[in-house]
Amino acid sequence: MLTRLVTREDAEYLFKWRNDPHTIAMSLNSMPVTWNEHINWLQHALNDERKLLILCYLKNSAPVGFVRFDVHYHYAEVSINLNPRCRGKGFAKRCLTAALERFKKEFQSSTLIKARIKVENEASKRLFTGVGFLYLRTQNDIAFFTLDLSAYSKI
Repeated sequence: MLTRLVTREDAEYLFKWRNDPHTIAMSLNSMPVTWNEHINWLQHALNDERKLLILCYLKNSAPVGFVRFDVHYHYAEVSINLNPRCRGKGFAKRCLTAALERFKKEFQSSTLIKARIKVENEASKRLFTGVGFLYLRTQNDIAFFTLDLSAYSKI
């Protein structure tokens, strides 16, 4: 799986993926976003040195998925969204692993990665535990997972 940083030119399909009904149902923010909201968010995120926006793709292929890292002082929070046409084909694990590898190269100081997942999102819970995240707790219908990149041998 190849990765690159997101650019402004990626806005249209990221917008479509974000407003996909399944994405909306599984997102912590379960409301669709308008084009203007999306463009404002993307522009801010691209200019924020505490965010890392990664696009996953296969050689000579359309983008497979998007991974966002929000970097905080002692940790980073990760979020993933796949191209709806690429779901159920085994790309999520490859995309997340490649994004974690890229993150580790870009932000050596933040080695603790956290993920928040809706409790009903079984596919994401399997994905994150499948790449080495550990379940911490559930609170208010959100499951919390963590990964220590410094001790993670696959990356």
